[in-house]
Amino acid sequence: MSEFIATSLARRLIVRLQATHDRRRISVFAGPPGIGKTTAIDEFSRRRPGEVAVVKVARRNAREVLVLQHTLEALRRLIGSPFEHAPSNLWELRNDLFGAACAWAGADPVPARRGEYDVGQFPRLTLVFDEAQNLSREAIDALRYWNDADRCYAPFPVGLVFVGNNEFSLAGASASESVISAAVADRALYLQSFEYDDVVDDDLELFIEARGEFEPSATSAIIRSFRGPRSPRSLRRLGDLLDDLIQLADGAAVTAGDVRGHLTLT
Repeated sequence: MSEFIATSLARRLIVRLQATHDRRRISVFAGPPGIGKTTAIDEFSRRRPGEVAVVKVARRNAREVLVLQHTLEALRRLIGSPFEHAPSNLWELRNDLFGAACAWAGADPVPARRGEYDVGQFPRLTLVFDEAQNLSREAIDALRYWNDADRCYAPFPVGLVFVGNNEFSLAGASASESVISAAVADRALYLQSFEYDDVVDDDLELFIEARGEFEPSATSAIIRSFRGPRSPRSLRRLGDLLDDLIQLADGAAVTAGDVRGHLTLT
């Protein structure tokens, strides 16, 4: 696992993830690729071992059944369950997810369905849906019932976090293109979009310092190269540039001349 670099955006996102987890709420975040969203999710999950299940669905416009199948798989991984079969029937899927949540919490499903447990005494569980732009509006709207305090599909309200790229419209319920319904937006603790501009110079400097030996003038030259409108502040693109420069320097510290020469060629 690569070293976590605590950029300002990553720190902000982790604080919001933690608040969502602590309060058993729903939150929705969007932002362009390469700004460190998945890195922040991974670090948050690492800090809360056994309390966070990360779900990633690759199919576009994924419906409720497919999303719940992936969710069940993620929850089974969290509890170390050997079961692999995921039913295609919606009722069975919900029943299996309820049972997996009970197994995670150490609860008996029968009294849990009768409401015999004090819900407030259950530990906190949060599901984080990475690449959430692949989820259909229908699936996201159905998932909120796993968080509702009243008539919850789970034995206790499960925290839900949806994180998507800039295709993931958070525009409000009145916008037909938004995948976030009024019901989800109303329940959201955070409904926030990030931009490339949220990656500041200090973040780029942190990233550069963590990757290798760069002379101060080289670091300044790299940061300047990411200030133009044609150079989005993608940490992924920055990482590729740093790898090229480190290879070019061949074991020596990267200089400003190395940076200028490489940028001229590309």
